[in-house]
Amino acid sequence: MESENKLGAVAAFASAASADRLIAGIPAAARAVRMLADTGAPIIHLRIGDGAALAAATGAEVDRLRGHALVTVETGDGSRVSLPSAWEIVRTTGKPGDGLVSRWLNRPISQRITLLVLTMRGVRPIHVTILNALLALPMFLLLLSGDHRGLLLGAILFQVASIIDGVDGEMARATWRSSAEGASLDSLIDMGINFLFVLGLTIHLAARDQDVIGWIGAWAIIALVLGNVVIGRRARARGAPLGFDQFKRSAAPIGGVVDLVYWVVQLLTGRDCFALLFMLLTLVGLEREALCIFAGVAAIWLCYVLLATLLAALRGDRGAAWFIDFRSDL
Repeated sequence: MESENKLGAVAAFASAASADRLIAGIPAAARAVRMLADTGAPIIHLRIGDGAALAAATGAEVDRLRGHALVTVETGDGSRVSLPSAWEIVRTTGKPGDGLVSRWLNRPISQRITLLVLTMRGVRPIHVTILNALLALPMFLLLLSGDHRGLLLGAILFQVASIIDGVDGEMARATWRSSAEGASLDSLIDMGINFLFVLGLTIHLAARDQDVIGWIGAWAIIALVLGNVVIGRRARARGAPLGFDQFKRSAAPIGGVVDLVYWVVQLLTGRDCFALLFMLLTLVGLEREALCIFAGVAAIWLCYVLLATLLAALRGDRGAAWFIDFRSDL
């Protein structure tokens, strides 16, 4: 073992087949290389007991994940790397900013979907992102159908999209494929699906009831668009991925009424929460009430986003400086 340490880290597999097997979307050999590279090993020896060649896909993943380490592939035996199971990997792919619904309902479901999808060779996070985007069209058309069944099916599809939304991120984190571009695309699609849902629901209720509910929905749409524009502008100015995390309350304990109010607003405006809320309220015929609740909460959320951006600009945050310039132009 001492001589092996001098020569570099060793990851041995009984056969090429065992080295090629997928563990949460990554060949075992490539996952072992990444784990050893993360420890700072400058040289990694992959030893294959039966001397067979690794699959081309495994070699490509080894090259992607080796970092700055030099990797050699040779016949022989040596120290076996203890690799986690696929489920052990996937269940750590949650995010600290997950809301209550995401943490206790959506994430347990999406992670099991992720576990299944990661057994399929060649499937990448972008494929799931595109699938989620494609759900927006039938959802929108169902909302415009004019009857309660279409409304309910549209709300169910919105909840399904909310669950599937977690899969691409979980896949990316499990396979070391996270990127700023992927995160921005995912957030942009989330914003688009949210917009189409509220728009479709508003059109449906306005045509059906022909009363003030259309104006309430219109306000909800305006608040949603304005808030997302501010979020997008701030993210772009900071050179950060597009996303909602920059406005999420930290995990610090609630210290007063203001903290409590914003925590509730953040909970209710979170995609995970209001998708489930809309589905449940639509199921019992309270879709009007659901839209009214969202419009009220969206007003508070928009005020917070604007105020937080203004305060950040006054503190000299370069990502929010454009906000003061915009206000001075009015």
